[in-house]
Amino acid sequence: MLVDLPLEELWKYKPTQNKEEDFDSFWDETLAISKKEALNVELQKINHYVKNINTYKLFYDGFGGARIGGFYLTPKRSGKVPAIVWFPGYGDNKNEVSFYLSWVLLGYAVVAIDIRGQLGESIDNKAYPGPSAVGYMTKGVTDHMDYYYRGVYMDCVRILDFLEARKEIDMSRIGIAGASQGGGLALAVSALDDRPRFTLSEVPYLCHFQRAIEWAEDFKPITYLEFTTLIKRFPEYAKKMYQTLSYFDNLNLCDRIKNRTVISVAMKDTVCPPSTNFAIYNNLTCDKDIDILEYWDHSWETVLKYEEKRLEHLIKNI
Repeated sequence: MLVDLPLEELWKYKPTQNKEEDFDSFWDETLAISKKEALNVELQKINHYVKNINTYKLFYDGFGGARIGGFYLTPKRSGKVPAIVWFPGYGDNKNEVSFYLSWVLLGYAVVAIDIRGQLGESIDNKAYPGPSAVGYMTKGVTDHMDYYYRGVYMDCVRILDFLEARKEIDMSRIGIAGASQGGGLALAVSALDDRPRFTLSEVPYLCHFQRAIEWAEDFKPITYLEFTTLIKRFPEYAKKMYQTLSYFDNLNLCDRIKNRTVISVAMKDTVCPPSTNFAIYNNLTCDKDIDILEYWDHSWETVLKYEEKRLEHLIKNI
């Protein structure tokens, strides 16, 4: 079943960006605030059954002092090593150490975090102005200064500060990756910071909000329905909601990405519809490529089945 535009139309689908006048200054100021905040890193050694890797719980202060938790994994070898940063999907977490073993055994350091307030050990310490719906997507959505993903994006950028301070990390070989929400975060981090060498964004979320929210009315992916739930009850906030989202939409961020970027698109995806992914890909100005997953949908199975292709991209580009 065709769930979105035909492929020949998707190749041409290039919606216009809708940046506010202060878009760049907003992000410059947000990054400057974040840069001044102390990281307060804590590493807790894990006695893992695989003995030829170093395994740690990682904790650091994200934006506004939110305490962020994750893993920091490194191969036991001398000299500097490349690193891969992995971001989880919406409502998911850093998973288990075993998910990253192949990467570490291939010689990469790995950082994987829990997103603030979502499943896992990261704390969201911010109080958000209302109104909002159940979930995370509408927290603070009536003001871009207070929106939930302002903190999330900065928490993710701060990982690069952590890595830069580690003597064992080769900062010329940093890869940013993730699926769904994680794919969207990978794009955002690469747009907001020029330290990554390579971005792998799998079936990305947080893309082309306007179309995704309209799409949700028919296909009802629960996450984007958070927005429609809010504005059905409070229609007077619709304009302001879309204005806020424009600051965080990868459609508006993606032209800032300079490193090589690969996006995967699942053609049966009714959560992050293909048109929202092609909207990003067609607006990228960097060295880029796209993997079209013709028969796949938006599921954990898709993430698992993509592992061989993921390894190929990571080894080739980092």
